[in-house]
Amino acid sequence: MNVKQNLSVLFCLKRQKITKDGRIPIYIRITIDGFEDQISLGCKILPCDWDNTTKTVRATEPNSKIINKKIGQAKTDIERHFDLMQAKHGAATPRNVKASYMTRVNGYDLRSQRVENLALSESIDEAINACIAYQDKVNNAHKDGRQPTLEKQELLTRQKEQLKKLIETVAKKAATIFDDKDREKTFIMGVDEYLLHFLQMVFTGHRSCNTLEKMIGRKRRYLDFLAYKYKMADIGLEQMEYKFLGELLTYLFIQHEVTENTAMKYVQCVKEIVDRTVSNGWLPANIFAIFQCKYTDPQHDWLTMDELNRLKNFRFEKEKLNIIRDIFLFSSFTGLSYQEVFTLKPADIITGIDGKKWVNKNRQKTDSDETLPLLPIPLQILDKYKNYPICIRKGRLLPVPTNQEYNRCLKEIGTINKFRVLLKTHKTRYFFANEVTYNNGVPLKTVSKMLGHKSVKTTEIYVRANRKNISEQMEMVEKKLFDANGRFQAGMVADKESINSSDQFPGNDDVNHPVKVIPMRKF
Repeated sequence: MNVKQNLSVLFCLKRQKITKDGRIPIYIRITIDGFEDQISLGCKILPCDWDNTTKTVRATEPNSKIINKKIGQAKTDIERHFDLMQAKHGAATPRNVKASYMTRVNGYDLRSQRVENLALSESIDEAINACIAYQDKVNNAHKDGRQPTLEKQELLTRQKEQLKKLIETVAKKAATIFDDKDREKTFIMGVDEYLLHFLQMVFTGHRSCNTLEKMIGRKRRYLDFLAYKYKMADIGLEQMEYKFLGELLTYLFIQHEVTENTAMKYVQCVKEIVDRTVSNGWLPANIFAIFQCKYTDPQHDWLTMDELNRLKNFRFEKEKLNIIRDIFLFSSFTGLSYQEVFTLKPADIITGIDGKKWVNKNRQKTDSDETLPLLPIPLQILDKYKNYPICIRKGRLLPVPTNQEYNRCLKEIGTINKFRVLLKTHKTRYFFANEVTYNNGVPLKTVSKMLGHKSVKTTEIYVRANRKNISEQMEMVEKKLFDANGRFQAGMVADKESINSSDQFPGNDDVNHPVKVIPMRKF
């Protein structure tokens, strides 16, 4: 953590080094917390041309404008190197600030570093695209429950080994660049470091490849923003200002017409990237930490219990729609997401502490358990499809199609039944959270556990008390505060509570143990 330090930059004439023609060199005195060092500005003037009050050169000197501009630039540069030394070492000294200031940047070396950064960035992109392509091959090999041939399995294994070597090579190359403390750290370097770490997590199965694909898309959007706003391919982390996020939001709103929530996701990702640069020691602090990401809760809708019951009893002419309907019903009464239902296997069904059948499934998205007992309708659906050919061939409990096909069929089901709600796979989780559990008295924390949420705050987005729920709660309040004739009985409630409290503490009976009144002391 950096300490608070006081920097003073003073310009003065070093009269001890006066030349034969009477000119005196201008020196820069750097003082940090009482310790000082000096640097020559490289300019000499006559003593009469120096204004000691303003520490500038008077107009009587022919090169006054050039020298004064150099003085201003030198002060700015020293302050920048002071910040740089604080970021690198935690504390700056006059000596290391002077050394940093006097180290001239080699234009060739700087260009070489930028070329290396770009080459690394492209290598990371190639590794990510290779990972996504490999995952697509794996998905296609198992599409529709197909079991890959031994030759195909061997080929996929070889390709996975090649991908592993590629990632290791890129990671090794990245380490030499990211760990170089003398190299200027940039925003895109921070993005690449974030993406490389995410890629490694995806390859080891700890994160989703779909999320990685979204992340590489965000990187392209960041590059477009830098080119549009700053006319640059990259920007130094130390050059980034707080207004960067506001400009990014404006760009996303105007140039790409994204929603507010989508724009906030881009901003949130920038904050996470800068947080990692701070953890890596690239920056002393995250200037975006105080920026508050605001999200607008979307208005979700779902089927009512009556509508779902009507769907349950409806028979479609296409047998495929009847299958999709059954899967939709199963999800509605379990709260499982599409991915959980798609991968549901016999091993995910266990016998609970009550002797009933339970679903015990780990969510890849949140790495938390979804554990709940199965209601009669889901049990009936599982029994219906236990000998279904596709289920037997896939080793799964339900014949769930691809997400695209599933949603297409749900849209057709909604059109046939003329539902007011546009049916989608995720609507079932809202139905389960509200109609099945919360509005029937299940506590919010229990609902959160059954949905596999890590935080109750996430569950609060799902649930919404309806009028029926409000009516039932107010009816309970009415019974406590009013009698059958509508008379207010607050006193009776208080008496009951006092009686109950006295029952809890034996010996407080007013009849057997009268209270002794003690007079108040006068002061």
